[in-house]
Amino acid sequence: MSDADVDADLDTNTLLGLGERIRNLRVERDLTLAALSALSQISVGMLSHIERGKTSPSLKLLDRLRVALKVPLASFFEAPDDRSAEEGTITRAGHRATLAFSKRGLIKELLSPPGHAEMEVLMLSIEVGGGSGEDPWRRNGEKAGYVMQGRFELRIADQVHVLEVGDAFQFDSSQPHWFRNLADVETKVIWIIRSNEAG
Repeated sequence: MSDADVDADLDTNTLLGLGERIRNLRVERDLTLAALSALSQISVGMLSHIERGKTSPSLKLLDRLRVALKVPLASFFEAPDDRSAEEGTITRAGHRATLAFSKRGLIKELLSPPGHAEMEVLMLSIEVGGGSGEDPWRRNGEKAGYVMQGRFELRIADQVHVLEVGDAFQFDSSQPHWFRNLADVETKVIWIIRSNEAG
């Protein structure tokens, strides 16, 4: 495992809650740390540190855990305690699950109701200079989005696209891709993920 797999990305409160959610998901599936380690290719020691809130996993590690646990990324988000009776169908303002990556200047808010593994709708809030990081992403399926505020650079393989407010995109997400905020203000993007990967 490289140093890129661990970073001080999540704030302390998010980190503690994330570790507990990962532990609960593992236990619900009757997996030992060793079994999850084998499935995710993350060391037992690293998993233990993540579950105890001692280490901040990178976005890449969270994606590996998502696939190993066969859950949507939304399962790792911090949800407000007071959930409505509409859970699974409606997400009300003020009741969105969030995941904040302060080192990357990125906050992901889950707009779609939890529990839908094949499609997730997120609001990305990207601080000035923030983005997905230097390493490209790949995920089987498709991604699409709409720029609501700011200016957004989206790299897909060897193509660079600069998107402004009102611009939209869609692409095969198995291609390497990454993004960053080009504006001198926060950029907000509706981000849609459709994946046929396990989890």
